[in-house]
Amino acid sequence: MTALAARHMRPLEKDLEDDLSADLSLPGQDLLIIGRQVKTVGGFIDLLAIDSTGVVHIIELKLNVASPSAISQVLAYRRAIKWLNREAIIRLVGNGDLKINLVESFRRHFGHPLPATVNESQTLVIIAKSIHTLTADSILELREEGYPVPVTTFRYIRGSDAVRLIPCCRNDQNVEEGSHTGTTQSAPPNRIIALPKRSRRRLPIDEDIRRFWLTNVQGFGAFATFSFIFERYEDWVGTQPANGIQRRNKGFVGEQVRAITDETNEWSRVWVDRRSDLAVYNTIKPPPSVRTYRADNHAVAYQRARET
Repeated sequence: MTALAARHMRPLEKDLEDDLSADLSLPGQDLLIIGRQVKTVGGFIDLLAIDSTGVVHIIELKLNVASPSAISQVLAYRRAIKWLNREAIIRLVGNGDLKINLVESFRRHFGHPLPATVNESQTLVIIAKSIHTLTADSILELREEGYPVPVTTFRYIRGSDAVRLIPCCRNDQNVEEGSHTGTTQSAPPNRIIALPKRSRRRLPIDEDIRRFWLTNVQGFGAFATFSFIFERYEDWVGTQPANGIQRRNKGFVGEQVRAITDETNEWSRVWVDRRSDLAVYNTIKPPPSVRTYRADNHAVAYQRARET
């Protein structure tokens, strides 16, 4: 939230902040609110919280829709506070509007002392009435590319006695079913809105990467993680004449492999649990955790179509 917005917060927006400050319960998370309208060089953080391990949660509230700019907001807040050590966080919340004694409040809430390391990592949280489709797509892209800071989103529904939070934008299927707008399959039939499939822009193919793919793909098993494919790409580049091939980064190669496999039905793009033993994985038999849609903590892989 900007400084101007903080000074002129509408009553309804303040009510939402009041409700969540008094009883913030994120699914699967036990959080202690330690700041409200926390002033940083990036603006005012709506709510600042901490979990039992010392991870700081930066929470941005939107009364209505969370537009794509909400992502840049929380990233700016994170950049403003990620450098703060344990003592600096204690001072920040102690001097804030809530005047929190972090050491004592933490012990009372979690039942154990404040960890020696605080704010070593952060979680970014966006809570809104609805999430813009472009915002949802951007969050999924950050997850897919392994962005090191989690960005989670929730829709809020105000009940007669409490505000309920519903997780959304966790994977492609989640978004296509309308979790970001409330048009999920659990809604009454006459309120379901079918979201159209979004077509992908056709990407020009880099001929060097196409040559890599065609000369190496027959050596792949029926299932290969993209990490494995990229390692084979880097090995292949190393065998080419020094002045003949431009080495590309992982993101570019990933887009190219996706575009190349989209041209035929020989390979399909899938997702698999992001585990250390699957970081580089090539096999004739896919693991049981393969999904056909993007999901939390899953890495990109490619699966060869069965021959008929």
